[in-house]
Order: sequence, then structure tokens, then C-alpha cells
Amino acid sequence: MAISVELEKMYYEDKNDRETLDYDDAQVAVEIDKRDKKRLQRVKEIESSIDTTEIWNCHYLAYLFLHGETVEDYKKAYHYAKKAVDMGSNVTKWLYAAAWDRYLVAQDKPQKYGTQFKKVKGKWEQLPVDNTITDEEREDCGVAPLDKALETFLKNNSK
Repeated sequence: MAISVELEKMYYEDKNDRETLDYDDAQVAVEIDKRDKKRLQRVKEIESSIDTTEIWNCHYLAYLFLHGETVEDYKKAYHYAKKAVDMGSNVTKWLYAAAWDRYLVAQDKPQKYGTQFKKVKGKWEQLPVDNTITDEEREDCGVAPLDKALETFLKNNSK
């Protein structure tokens, strides 16, 4: 089992983009989207050669596919996040919830965990949630309770 150095590098580049750049700035968002597309293209090229018995490779793949554009990308994000969680990764649990939510939202279905938001008329709003998951289940995945979700999202995503 070996961690893919190239995959790890793309993961940290992606994280750095989101942690250091102002995604609310339209020009910056366009640049981040271009970088996401370039990374995702490369991930798809090397995906079959990645050792997915390595927990970190699955985490990295999930994170990178989460920043894709298609239902299939989000399905892969969920698949790899689930695989990492099933192998024992606690750090991937939030990513698992976010990938599942994004996969559902991309199909015009309500999300389960409440991790997905969109800006409407300059204000962030949580996308519809199917309340079949409890706040305890959300907490197990590192997701805020629904009544605190927007507040937590804004706190974690303000620069």
C-alpha cells in the first residue's frame, strides 16, 4: 500500500486554494474552477493506477471528486469517502456526508446531512434537507446540527 504522491500534491493544492483564496470574489472563483478542472482531469487520467486499498488515497480521491461538476463525479466522491470511512478513517466522515449530500443535490433531491448551501440574492441559504438523519448521526460525521448549520458554514467559510 502506497500513498500516491501526485494525488496527495493535488489534494493539498486544492485545499490551499480554498483556505487562502477568497472564493466569493468572482474572478478568484473562476480561477479556482479552472484549477479544479485541471486537477480533476488529471485525477481521472491516473485513477485506475491509484492504490485504493490505501486509506489516504481514498480520502484524497473523494476530496478531489467532490470538487467536480457532474453527478458521476459526486458519486465517485461518495464512493471513495465511504471506502475510506469503512477502512476506519474518522477524518473522512465529514467528507462522506458532504459527498452524499452533493450527490443527492446534483440529482435535484434533498440532502441528508445539511452540508450544502448556495448564495441567493447575496445571502447564503441551506439547500433542502430530508430530515431522516438525526443530529446525532450528523454529529458522528462532524456535521453541525441543522439549527446551527448555516452559522457553522458561514464561520468556516468566511475569509
